Amino acid sequence: MLGAERDLVAKYPLPEGVPDALVNKNLLAAALDVSTTTIDKWLVLPEDDRIPFVERGTNGRSYVFRLSVAFAWRQAREAAEAVQRQASEDASAQLRMALTGGSIQDQARMALSPKEQAEALKVEQAWILAAHARREFIRADEAAQQFEAVLAAIRDTMDAAPDKLARELGLGGAEVEAMQKIIDATMLDAVARVEEIVSGET
Repeated sequence: MLGAERDLVAKYPLPEGVPDALVNKNLLAAALDVSTTTIDKWLVLPEDDRIPFVERGTNGRSYVFRLSVAFAWRQAREAAEAVQRQASEDASAQLRMALTGGSIQDQARMALSPKEQAEALKVEQAWILAAHARREFIRADEAAQQFEAVLAAIRDTMDAAPDKLARELGLGGAEVEAMQKIIDATMLDAVARVEEIVSGET
């Protein structure tokens, strides 16, 4: 057994209790639950992709395969096909979302039967209610009200800041006016940022 084949068998060993053996094409087809035609197709694949064999078949003589290697080869092939199929499905779903809008959850829900969709919706609603009760998230309008309350408190403090600093530091009128402009600009930026967060435009 070659090093690459040993690594393959180590990764995809035979099921527990199944002994390794040398088998012909018919026995291998039966063991893997495929037809001999499928085995023939695997034998004409490019060399790097072809099913490994111990002895090449000739007229009147069948191919010889090591069961553990053939089993591991098929498992690895199916795993690679599954990865490729999933990648294709993900790319297709991403394209559908780009063309039609919606979320991954929306796309997944579309693949369910009406009954399964209804059950999934019930579970999602129950989760939202429980999460809301735990204060894990709040409604957008509630968040907006809280932001507004915080900003109002900050605005009141900042409005009083120039006069307070003028008294404590002995600032002149021009200095107080410059400070007020900076504070006003800062507050406008803060309000704009909060509006972006609440509207989901960030």
